[in-house]
Amino acid sequence: MSRAVSIEVEEKGGTLQRKIELRGEKAWTTLFLRFMLDSSRSPALQRHKHIQDGMGSMRSSMIEDMLTIVSRNIYDSATQVMSTASAMIPANTFCIAINDRLTTTVLRSFNRANHILDEGLVVDNEDSYCHLVIEKSKGPLVIGDNLTHPLTREMDATKLVGGCSFMGVPIVKRKGEVYGSLCAFDHEFYAYNEKEVAFMSSLAAFFANVLELEDAANALKDAHQTIYSLAEEKSNLLAVMSHEIRTPLNGIIGMIDLLQSTEPSEEQLRYIEIAKTSGDSLLAILNDILSYAKLESEAKDLSFHSIQLEACIKQVHDLMFQNAASKGIKLHMDIDSSVPDTLFVDVTKLHQIIINLVSNAIKFTDSGSVTIMADTIMEPADSPRLLLKVRDTGSGIDSKKLDQLFQPFSQLHAPSRSEQYGGTGLGLSICKKLAEQLGGNVWLVESSESGSCFALNLPLFVSAPLE
Repeated sequence: MSRAVSIEVEEKGGTLQRKIELRGEKAWTTLFLRFMLDSSRSPALQRHKHIQDGMGSMRSSMIEDMLTIVSRNIYDSATQVMSTASAMIPANTFCIAINDRLTTTVLRSFNRANHILDEGLVVDNEDSYCHLVIEKSKGPLVIGDNLTHPLTREMDATKLVGGCSFMGVPIVKRKGEVYGSLCAFDHEFYAYNEKEVAFMSSLAAFFANVLELEDAANALKDAHQTIYSLAEEKSNLLAVMSHEIRTPLNGIIGMIDLLQSTEPSEEQLRYIEIAKTSGDSLLAILNDILSYAKLESEAKDLSFHSIQLEACIKQVHDLMFQNAASKGIKLHMDIDSSVPDTLFVDVTKLHQIIINLVSNAIKFTDSGSVTIMADTIMEPADSPRLLLKVRDTGSGIDSKKLDQLFQPFSQLHAPSRSEQYGGTGLGLSICKKLAEQLGGNVWLVESSESGSCFALNLPLFVSAPLE
């Protein structure tokens, strides 16, 4: 990918003015390190504080343009890595940098007292400490004093940044593809210990798994659009990919659990818990992908067993109760007396449908309640039906998006709330396929600003059905 950046700086009437021209397939809003350091010392900047407001607007523009290069998920994960690293290690500056053949770009940065790096900054690799991690080291690179270390003492960047200690670890995907590096700088020459180097390596591995998950999700979407007719082959591939990613992800979550047992401070524990929540969220997305893949790749044999429907719904109620309670939402059950005490159904598939519907209802409800209802439809008498409904008091579904219901990867909430809700957009699609396998269907009964109601209709068997 070719990029061209032209920056002109001049002072007119005591005001520092800059013109940035961007050319290329993907325009990056960038400022070179030397320009940033020189401009920060400019008398014009010191005399006119409103320029700093302009810099803030430029930074917002950098973030927006960065999100055209990487996804919001990757950017937010980089933010989380910065927060966790800075909570556990007292260095001044942290960054995640992306490397290509010619340049290093700061994706995300954190600065304490001294402002050394801004996200969106681009420097040539020959002047990049972060690139040294990839080019000159086979693993973590720790430099106690950049003014005397043979790798950095002659670099132009050292003259501009000034004296500091440095630690960097590579971010490498499972197949060896180098994405960039996770780095720390400290102008007071903080001495990094082995545990801190190992912790930074774990964070880099966690971020690499986020990248792998992003690749898997994108591959899944592309596969669904381009080779829909080859559903079985696609699903088998997805299952393998998900397993290969889930194994190291479980390892990362396990290491975070072990870290919790090392008696961290209250602030450190809070950041560790956030990291674990992020890992659990990624694992939930992987499980959704696996469930969707299995629907098409596994044999659709039904296994009918005698169950008590009220007990089955009570299990879902108890499982989801804490999620609802954490949002201040009440979770109710309403079983009509016409529902038989015992019925025959594939309980695994039924259980998953109810869980998905209730989970969705809780996710999109900010206050009020979610109610699980069960009733029967006894006409015609020779084919009675079981009717389950899940009603919530959420904000409802945009009427313009109703045609996207039950479609894979459909996220019906507003884009501005994607960070709040997240998910893969597979839940309702899985419900639809499972209901069809059980000889029934699932649909939206109603939706408005006061809430939504989804219904599930299944054959009602009070004895084992004939095969």
